[in-house]
Amino acid sequence: MVESIGIIGAGEIAAAMVDGLRDVAVDTPAIFLSPRNAKTADELAARHRAVQVCEDNQSVVDQAELVLLAVRPDVVRDVLEPLDVPGDRVLVSAVAAWSVEELNALLDNEVTVVRAIPLPAVRQRRGITALYPGHPVVEELFNRLGGTVVAPRPEILDAFSAATASISTHLHYLDTVARWMTRQGVAPDAAERYVRTMFSGVEAALDDYGTSLADLGQAHETPGGINEQLRSTWFTPGNQAGLEQALEDIRQRVARPPAG
Repeated sequence: MVESIGIIGAGEIAAAMVDGLRDVAVDTPAIFLSPRNAKTADELAARHRAVQVCEDNQSVVDQAELVLLAVRPDVVRDVLEPLDVPGDRVLVSAVAAWSVEELNALLDNEVTVVRAIPLPAVRQRRGITALYPGHPVVEELFNRLGGTVVAPRPEILDAFSAATASISTHLHYLDTVARWMTRQGVAPDAAERYVRTMFSGVEAALDDYGTSLADLGQAHETPGGINEQLRSTWFTPGNQAGLEQALEDIRQRVARPPAG
């Protein structure tokens, strides 16, 4: 069990991980944050005990057994190259496109590197985190936050990464439904509340892992009913193929080596 974690980068995913790890009663690691996003880091330190903002990234590395890298892909080189990361550390990269080999090439020592794709649901300890390669310490950490799935090859991890691109599209879909309702005369706040509760009610069905997503979709339709009508007229084979092609384009993008 890891006793100390350092986080370089204090974006939304890093904040979700801190909240998820600290909002439990026992066996929580000490967490050391970089000052890259000072406002978020300070808020997390004020909200949780045993969370400390360090003066720089090297201080984070020096005090943590496991270091999570959660920065933009374009700044990875600038962040890692100045650091002295000892060989006994585990570096967990939540950065798309950078392979294990490319990350190791930026380090002076032979460091264990694991790629991870944490989801926002780690905040509620319900997020399944995709990893490559598997590592017992990293798996134990993310199992605390909802579970893990280990990709057998980096190309498989790229597919998990591409799938995360669907999150904002789903939210814009809900927004489109709510905005259509307002054009019919529904008050905007009422439309948003209605759509939010309508889809949050589907959450219990999604927790039934014994039923496939396709079967859940069928269960929410009545033959000849309005759900079937919208699905069959809007989500056409062409629409589905377009979505799959867009995901494939993203998979190829995240698989490309970083420029420079």
